[in-house]
Amino acid sequence: MLIVHSERLTHQSKHKTDWHQHATGQLFCIHRGMMIVQTEHAQWALTPATLGWFPAHMRHSAWSVGDIDGISMQLDGVALSAQAGIWFADPFLMLLMERLRHRVTNPAEQQRQRHLLTVMVDEIAQLSPAPLRLILPEDRRARQVAELLLMQPETTIRQTQLASRFGLSVRTLSRLFSEQTGLSFSQWRQQTRILASLEYLLRGESVSETAAQCGYENVSAFIAAFKLRFGTTPGAFRLNNGG
Repeated sequence: MLIVHSERLTHQSKHKTDWHQHATGQLFCIHRGMMIVQTEHAQWALTPATLGWFPAHMRHSAWSVGDIDGISMQLDGVALSAQAGIWFADPFLMLLMERLRHRVTNPAEQQRQRHLLTVMVDEIAQLSPAPLRLILPEDRRARQVAELLLMQPETTIRQTQLASRFGLSVRTLSRLFSEQTGLSFSQWRQQTRILASLEYLLRGESVSETAAQCGYENVSAFIAAFKLRFGTTPGAFRLNNGG
């Protein structure tokens, strides 16, 4: 179990990293801002106080929403998971990541670092996944619909219009989303809006402004959907994350 490379992660808003992969697994810890990581099968939103894991050789791209401050580690021989994942980190894990970030050369310190790395892996293994993943459909036409909605979460264009634009029947579009994402089309669309809302809340937008920006006509509906997804209100999320 080895830390191959670690660094402070600082990017300005809208910084983009093109598609790439690493020979080692990569673990992110976000302190401020939000980073979106897209793999070939899903989109992941890393918000403050979350850990994000992406295994070796997994192709991904990333972009920052707001100014980013965090930690990036490349780990070899760490069996966190064969799949990507995101978890909410407690203060202990955040401090542990900060401690492990610093490079050590003394053999005794290296041994201690390996022990701490084992503790970190054990702690992460006890965490429940954070609801910050959005699975993308595999079908080319359904993926085009998904990408449009990701870029324009506020759009009110109807499912019938989307299906027609990309050469699908409504029934086929519904089936593809259900089979390939595990959600109905309307559920998937709502999750897109909820995840998009995190950007506005972290930027300091009010709950009502955020709801409007994400296509909600009713603020109460937005609050209910947000609480169902994250177990907290958008106002509390904004307050707790410095928005």
